Amino acid sequence: MSHELRTPLNSILILSEMLAENKAQSLSDDDLEFAKVIHKSGNDLLLLINDILDLSKVEAGKLDLWYSETDLYEVPTHIQNLFAPIANQKGLTLSANVDSALETVFHTDAKRFYQIINNLLSNALKFTESGSVTVNVTIPELTPSMEKLSQTWIKLSVTDTGIGIPQDKQSIVFESFQQADGATVRKYGGTGLGLSICREVSKLLGGWLTLQSEVGV
Repeated sequence: MSHELRTPLNSILILSEMLAENKAQSLSDDDLEFAKVIHKSGNDLLLLINDILDLSKVEAGKLDLWYSETDLYEVPTHIQNLFAPIANQKGLTLSANVDSALETVFHTDAKRFYQIINNLLSNALKFTESGSVTVNVTIPELTPSMEKLSQTWIKLSVTDTGIGIPQDKQSIVFESFQQADGATVRKYGGTGLGLSICREVSKLLGGWLTLQSEVGV
């Protein structure tokens, strides 16, 4: 199914990008704009397909994890490289910090670990119009149940000065295809799958997500 969906879509993306480059200088301004819209819409659709396929794999118990040594001190570099341009464009302050008391190497599935980070950061930046987005990687206080599972844990927190989520909507934002309300969907777009995927992948990695939010804060 993945192949059947992605192959025609990749053709659309490649050809629309080639049209948008207009190397032969044969397209009008309107034609160029159409090509750019096709490419952007194709990219949006590809992201949606990837999210749906990931979620279906999780629900079917078919999402494989590949554990390896992950350098925690590369997290800030990854965040700055990927998200600084977006933050700068919106005039936001973006910072990422790793507690110096943490060991350098952490064993996890790096691809899924960064998938969670990317989803949380994308959300934070999307819903923050002014102020800052801050990422902190620290050592959490271990509970007895956590100690039974492992002596090595990390806490990754993403804090923003965005629109916030009402108390009565905080439980549904982790459900598939859900956002806080219709007005949010109309203004910001999105599928409502990102947090659901983060929650499920976090569970597979042995962790969990928590949310603290206040409207306008």
